Amino acid sequence: MTMDWSAEQISQMRNGRATYRDQAQGTALTWVRTGAETAGEYGLLYAEYAPGIRVFPHYHTLYTETLHLFEGTLDGRIAGRQVQLIGGQEAVVPPRAVHGWRTTGDRTLRFVLEVRPAHPGFEKWLVTLQNMATDGLTHPDGRPKNLYHGALILMESDIHLPGPGRLLDPALQMLAVRARRKGIDRQLEERYYRQA
Repeated sequence: MTMDWSAEQISQMRNGRATYRDQAQGTALTWVRTGAETAGEYGLLYAEYAPGIRVFPHYHTLYTETLHLFEGTLDGRIAGRQVQLIGGQEAVVPPRAVHGWRTTGDRTLRFVLEVRPAHPGFEKWLVTLQNMATDGLTHPDGRPKNLYHGALILMESDIHLPGPGRLLDPALQMLAVRARRKGIDRQLEERYYRQA
């Protein structure tokens, strides 16, 4: 499967859209199409990542991700296979495929990420996480520093830890339930998402 979006089309689609920047880590995210706009068919995210940004290994169970690079270099693993992508290339990450990556080289990574079908929790919590990073509430690879925050984001975004980390799923689910009871989800939403 190949995405047909050109850099020019994505640039036009970004007009008038909110861009969420984390100056400290050098990332910027823009949802150019949300599930609400596509009747749940897909969500489309445009992103810019400075060299050296890492995304921790994880997997999803409910959606496929397709990553298309416009510029820069990405090194990582998808389902145990080593990948290196450069501008013009793409990779498909099916459900349950463990993946993680980092930007390499000296150019900013510019890419689009399609999530199919769309996942409203992923859309919401990715923006929230980006805004939390701006306030220093995450590690450099995007993991939240607070366990309640991490559990909420992982569970509500369909992000799962691989290998031995899978054993933590029941504990993370319990922490997410407790976080909702304490109103932490609403607090994060009010501060880091609704402002969007």
